Amino acid sequence: MLVILTGAGCGGDQHEPSGAAIPARPGSQNRGTAVSGGPSVSGSAPGSVDDTPAAATRTVEGYFHEINEAARAGRVAVIAPTALGGCQPCALDVGVTRSLQQRGLRADGPAYQLSDVLARPRVGLVTEVDFTVRTRAVGLLDPAGRRVSDAPAVPTRVGTAELSLTDHGWRIQTLRYAPAQA
Repeated sequence: MLVILTGAGCGGDQHEPSGAAIPARPGSQNRGTAVSGGPSVSGSAPGSVDDTPAAATRTVEGYFHEINEAARAGRVAVIAPTALGGCQPCALDVGVTRSLQQRGLRADGPAYQLSDVLARPRVGLVTEVDFTVRTRAVGLLDPAGRRVSDAPAVPTRVGTAELSLTDHGWRIQTLRYAPAQA
């Protein structure tokens, strides 16, 4: 029996090399700009990114949405738009989606259900987003759509995502969990 999506974290499959130049597209004004997955080196927020609490909240919601969708599609989650490469809990989530993909399985529905998502005030280039996550039991389907196994539910937890502001917006650094109060 596979326990799906119990680690909820960040990192894993980041495909953006830090500092690499983006090649110019034919006919565009882009002459290549630096790409960085980490915080802005200047100590100030990048000028064109959304650094609002709402953007931090959307980043956390987007992360869990991608993990759910990847598990449902039987593909490896791509979390570079929402998480930094060093996030170990995220790497665990990506690993679960990779395991499903390698075994030719997919989830029959979304495992994660977020609620009470709230960004705390920003401190420099860091913020935290608190949330409650319910991990539902899901069926695991083979390529023909037959249920071959189940992934059990996990007790509801409260979580905190620590995010860093990068040149590309908010990215999850790590996730922390605690049991939800009854």
